[in-house]
Amino acid sequence: MKIGSFKLLLCFVAGVFITGCAKDDLSYICINDAPTFDIEQVSTLEDSMSLPNGHDAIIVDYDNSHLPEGGSWRVGSVDVLLMIPSSEFNYYPSNVDLTIEVFGGADPTRAPTWRVKQTVDTSKLEWTDVRLVNPDRAYELSQKQAWWTFDFTGVIPEAGMRSTTFIVGAAWENDTLPTIGYSNFNRPCDRNWTKYSERYGWKLNSDRNEPYGLSDICNWPMLRVSVEERHEAESCSD
Repeated sequence: MKIGSFKLLLCFVAGVFITGCAKDDLSYICINDAPTFDIEQVSTLEDSMSLPNGHDAIIVDYDNSHLPEGGSWRVGSVDVLLMIPSSEFNYYPSNVDLTIEVFGGADPTRAPTWRVKQTVDTSKLEWTDVRLVNPDRAYELSQKQAWWTFDFTGVIPEAGMRSTTFIVGAAWENDTLPTIGYSNFNRPCDRNWTKYSERYGWKLNSDRNEPYGLSDICNWPMLRVSVEERHEAESCSD
């Protein structure tokens, strides 16, 4: 995608238009959306659960070595795998909210924070059937699932993000719903932050003591992250 801008200088002498005096200064703001993280490339769906009044997030890295000098980048969108038990799908309430969070650093207690809150509209999502094999939390094996997109271009400035290590996660600002997909227990806990309540605050899961969790591997929320890259150039490739 590209957005063009230009300046054109024209000269007139005694009412006569002189084409040789025209000067074009043409430049484009080139915008590219690049997938940065996809949980399905490193793990598989295992469970469906929520974290009432809590937060769960993972650390993501962005490689900016290919970005031209003067270019910027920011998280453009986050997809989360929404899950609804099949027996409840036709009765799902219309007021269910979820907040997705992006933190501009490796520590959610110190980094800049951007949030997007949305209400579920089941009619606008593409649903598929899935059957969980041996979930730890889900009470129903037959589920409906759909990827739900959260657009961050309206909250993260175009000037971009600075830290190439950042955090993306989900925040439940209610008592139960919604449930989202969780990956198999095969991802490192030192890349997974959780806040079970405001009282206890954020904890890096590798620092937790038993019986609260495993010390080496965790299940992560099923997320996909895309980054928007921006730079100025004389032309933008397709």
